Parts: sequence; C-alpha cells; structure tokens
Amino acid sequence: MRSAVLAVSVCALGVLMISAAPSRADARLTGMVVVKGTCQKLIVAGEDRSSECKGALLNTDYDDQRTGFYFTLLDGSVVTFSNRGDLQEQPGPDKFVTPVDMMIIGQSRKTINKVTAKGQCRHGNPFKGPDLIECTADSEIGRFEGLFLSNGEKPVMQTF
Repeated sequence: MRSAVLAVSVCALGVLMISAAPSRADARLTGMVVVKGTCQKLIVAGEDRSSECKGALLNTDYDDQRTGFYFTLLDGSVVTFSNRGDLQEQPGPDKFVTPVDMMIIGQSRKTINKVTAKGQCRHGNPFKGPDLIECTADSEIGRFEGLFLSNGEKPVMQTF
C-alpha cells in the first residue's frame, strides 16, 4: 500500500513540480507529506469532481515559503490550493489556518493553469490521528473546495 501512495505522490509531483513554485524561478522543493484517507469533496471552478478524487493528499513545502495542498484525480489531474506557509496562523494547539492566494490546476506537464484566488485551508495535525483538511478558495473562474479526511495512519514524510 505504501508504494501505491508513493506512486501517487511521484505522479502528482511530476505533473506540478515546475508549476508549484510560482513566486521564484529557482524555488526548491524542501519537503513533502503524503496523507492517506478519503477525499470527501472536491469542487473545481464550481464543478463537482468529488467522485474522481483519489484517497491521497499531498502537502509540499518550498524554500521560498510556498506550500500547497494537492488533491489528485483519477485521470491524473491535480488541483492545488497554493499558499504562503509563512502566513499560516495557529489558532489553537494542532489547529492551523493557511491563506490561499492561488489555485494551480494541472492536467499534464503542458497544461497547467494558475489562477489568482482568495481563500484558506484549515487543518490539524495528521501525525496525531485522523484529521480533516478543508480548503476553500474563490477565483475569477469559480469556487474551489476540497475536503479530505485522513485515515489516522502516520503520513509519509520526505525532506529534500
């Protein structure tokens, strides 16, 4: 099962490696976490794609403080709620709120759309058990929503 999760992460990472570093051309990926669970909801530009959403969520960190929550779809597409991790707030123990300022929609290495957005991602600590990760953002092309419930297994974490 671990290899399946890593395959998802490699695929999603391959699709968006270039696009996920939007603020600086030389931004370097420094960390990635893969969380297993259930994608409960995925709305992409107002369209319900929940039934196409896979059971793995990625979270990346770049050296320019950008982070992203990657929802992956059965057709290989990736929808990323992109944000500045250094602007994250912690309203309580193991409770985090990160503002979203961009949506990145990747269907292949050649088809990557970046859209300015305004929203937030709320989550707890998936290393301490089941966690609900909830992201919302509004953009000129419509509303984005992602809701993912981790299964409580320890996430796979890599640093680079």
